[in-house]
Amino acid sequence: MRSVRRVFLRRLLNALVTLMLVLILNFYLFRVMPGDPVKLLIPQDPSIGPEFVERQREAFGLGKPLPEQFLIYLWNTATLDFGLSYYYRTPVWDYLLDSLQWTLILVGTSSVLMIGIGMTSGILAAWKRGGAFDTGSLAFSLFFYAMPTFWFAMMLIVIFSQKIPLFPPGGQLSIGATLWPMDWDRFMDLVDHLVLPAASLTIGSIAAFSLIMRGSLIDVMTEEYITTARAKGLSEYKVLKDHAVPNAMLPMVTLIAMDLAFVVGGAFQTEQVFSYKGIGWATIQATYKRDYPVLQAAFLLIAVTVIIANLVADLLLIYLDPRVKMD
Repeated sequence: MRSVRRVFLRRLLNALVTLMLVLILNFYLFRVMPGDPVKLLIPQDPSIGPEFVERQREAFGLGKPLPEQFLIYLWNTATLDFGLSYYYRTPVWDYLLDSLQWTLILVGTSSVLMIGIGMTSGILAAWKRGGAFDTGSLAFSLFFYAMPTFWFAMMLIVIFSQKIPLFPPGGQLSIGATLWPMDWDRFMDLVDHLVLPAASLTIGSIAAFSLIMRGSLIDVMTEEYITTARAKGLSEYKVLKDHAVPNAMLPMVTLIAMDLAFVVGGAFQTEQVFSYKGIGWATIQATYKRDYPVLQAAFLLIAVTVIIANLVADLLLIYLDPRVKMD
């Protein structure tokens, strides 16, 4: 028990140190560039009035000593106050939360599908190793894994929006429609717009889960305890379900945890191609428009999610694999 506690505390300390490094990097990123940080953080745009500039200057503490600016930055981050968007003139956190809901719908849906289909495919391929399904699924996985995501997304638009007009080519809902309050018509409209972007993400990412699950299960199937289970007269299904698959799941824990971080980070290429206004799309647009408050907040949100996902994966491995406790 003491070993588990020590490993847990070490993992937690590593996560906190990483988080602090991310905060420092996010703060200094624009301030270490050549030139006046005020001009970098507040674009010289004629459409930006002096009142807005003054509010931003006051919010970020620009003009004050750097250590004092850093303390203001830490307080603003802790209170989720990232200032106002230069382009949209709205609080950054509200803008990102609105974008996040669309990313959670898109990438969350595709993640459930890719994990379920990928793991099932990998288990069946390893169970029937060398068979027709194994060969076919392996070829399918490698083909789509090597295909550029943006190109595949564009091909889906060409085929299923232009040649065979079954689904809309982009957006989250029809023009003028809102997500809430949800009813059946809005739900079907949402699903209609979700099919192509979710398909581009799911099909292109199934390979990672399928290949890793297949390789892990093949390794487990050669272990002595699997031979012992078979010698006891257990059926192949029982051996697979009760002995092989649970032990082959360990490498999948980290992959699934990182995929959860991907859910928040968004799918940059897919969201851009389909003009799907999630976190990825918002980050790209903020880069084009030099909307630095949005960029800083998005960078921090994605980085914190990755750190938490890694920590959760480490803790799950400690719980699932007793050998990790001795590290």
